[in-house]
Amino acid sequence: MTRRYSQSNRRAVAAAIIQMDESWIALFSDIGLSDLCYCDLFTHMWLRREQSLRKTDLYTYMPSISRRTAVKYVQQLIDQQLLEECSADNDKRVRWVTLTVPVSERLERFYDQAFENYSRLGKV
Repeated sequence: MTRRYSQSNRRAVAAAIIQMDESWIALFSDIGLSDLCYCDLFTHMWLRREQSLRKTDLYTYMPSISRRTAVKYVQQLIDQQLLEECSADNDKRVRWVTLTVPVSERLERFYDQAFENYSRLGKV
């Protein structure tokens, strides 16, 4: 098997990944969300922001932690008003959850920084 990319390319990608993680921490640690499992959750939610998301759907968006921990984390985010929760009109057992505007704005800054970091890779 021939190598498609050089070690220099791989180092650049590795550095961009680390820089992306550090960017997440810089943007979210002040609100206690430096753990990257929140990055997974928020990114899945942001990608589906036009859809209605049930609270129970969110737990699968945090694959690096147990379901029990995901349940706890999602509820903490709701309690901290970082996620908005409301009940369904037709079934009070169903809870809909959305990103708040401040979280969405932070996410978009994070994605802008990540895009800048990754767009530099083509110049390596």
